[in-house]
Amino acid sequence: MTQSTSTPRRDLFGDVAVAKNLLTWAQVRDALKRQQKYKEMGIPIRIGEICVEMHLLTQAQCNDVLAEQALRRKDSPAAKRKISETTSIEDVDDGEPFQLGRFQLEKRLGGVMGIVYRGVDTETGNAIALKALPKTLAYEQSFVERFKREVKATASLSHPHIVKIYDAGVEHGVFYLAMEFIDGESLNQRIRREGSLPEKECLKIAYAVAQALAHAHAKNVLHRDVKPENIMLAKNGDVKLTDFGLAKLLADEQQITAEGIAVGTPHYIAPEQARALKDTDHRADLYALGATIFHVITGRLPYEGDDGAEIMRRHVFEATPDPRKVKADLTPAVADLIVKLMAKAPKDRYQSAADLAAAIGQLLGGSTPAGTAIDAGAAPPAGQPAAPKVSAMPRKRFD
Repeated sequence: MTQSTSTPRRDLFGDVAVAKNLLTWAQVRDALKRQQKYKEMGIPIRIGEICVEMHLLTQAQCNDVLAEQALRRKDSPAAKRKISETTSIEDVDDGEPFQLGRFQLEKRLGGVMGIVYRGVDTETGNAIALKALPKTLAYEQSFVERFKREVKATASLSHPHIVKIYDAGVEHGVFYLAMEFIDGESLNQRIRREGSLPEKECLKIAYAVAQALAHAHAKNVLHRDVKPENIMLAKNGDVKLTDFGLAKLLADEQQITAEGIAVGTPHYIAPEQARALKDTDHRADLYALGATIFHVITGRLPYEGDDGAEIMRRHVFEATPDPRKVKADLTPAVADLIVKLMAKAPKDRYQSAADLAAAIGQLLGGSTPAGTAIDAGAAPPAGQPAAPKVSAMPRKRFD
C-alpha cells in the first residue's frame, strides 16, 4: 500500500477546538454525528453552530475557534480549492476561502433560501456579496425558478437605494448571484440592538425605501417581502433595499407561485397577500413598508401570534393597530401615515410608492406639494429633498 505524503490538516474546527482544550475528541465526534443527521434532513449547519446548540461551547468560544481557524487557513492550499471539490456549497466552513466562478469567497454571512458569502471579484477587485443556492435546493425546480426570478427581477433595476447585481451564473450545479457588498448592517440588526429608532431617523429610512420601491414598481417588479431584514444600512449612511427573492414580474405570464399559497413574511404581510389573492399588486409592498415602519418606530410588531398562520389571520381580520397606543408621543401625522399604509383595503392606502415618498418628504420638511410624484429612477426633482443619509451604527439621535 502506498503511503500518503500529503500533510495532515490541522485547520479543521475540531482540531482547533481540541488544541485549545475547549473540546475533547469524543465531543467532536458527537457534534459531527448530529451535523450528519441535519444533513440527512437537508439542513446545512456548521459544526461550530452544532457545538453551541449542544452547549459544548459558548458563542464566544466558538468565535474564538473560528478566528484561530481562519489564521491557520490563511496560507493553506485549501484556500485555493474550488467548489467542485466539495460535496455541496454549505459544507464549506466559515473562514475557509474557496472559488466559485471568478469570485473568491472568504466568509459566510448567513442566508435562508440562499447562502450568502462575502468575497472578491478576481477580475475587478471589487468586494462582493454572493448568494448561492445550496445544491440540496438546486434539485427542487420551485426553488430554482425562484432563484432565476430573483436574478431577472433585480438585474432589471438600477437605483441608488437598491443593491446592485454584478453577475449571475451556474457552476457545478450551484446557482449563484453576485451583488454589491454593503458594509454595514440590516435594519433588523439595528432594531434588535436598540429596540426602536427615533421618529425622524425612521422616516429617513422609509423615504429611501419608498424611492427604491417607486423605481421597482415602474419596472413592473414587486418586492413582495419588504421587512427590516431586507433593508441594509451602510456605514456611510446609504440605505439599500435588497433581496428580491420573492419578487414577481407583473408582465411575466408564467405564474411560478401557485394560486392559493401566500408568499411573504407573516409579520409584515399585506392582507391580500396573506390570502394569496391573484390580483395582489404593488400596494402590498406599501403595506409591508407600513408594518415595517410601525415595528421600527414603536419597537413592537403590529401583530403577534403563536405561529405564522395566526399572525396572517390577524393581518386579514383584525383592525389596523394604532401606533400611538404603543408610542404615545408619536407625531399624529406620522401615526396617520402608518395607519393609512396599513389599511386593509389596497384602495385606502397610498396608491403609489412615489406618492408615499412625497408624503414622507413633506413630513421631513420637504417643499414638494402632496401628491407630487417623484421620478422613480433618477434624482428627485428641484425642490424635492434627496434621500437623507442614515447611520448604520448608533450615533446622533434625531429628536
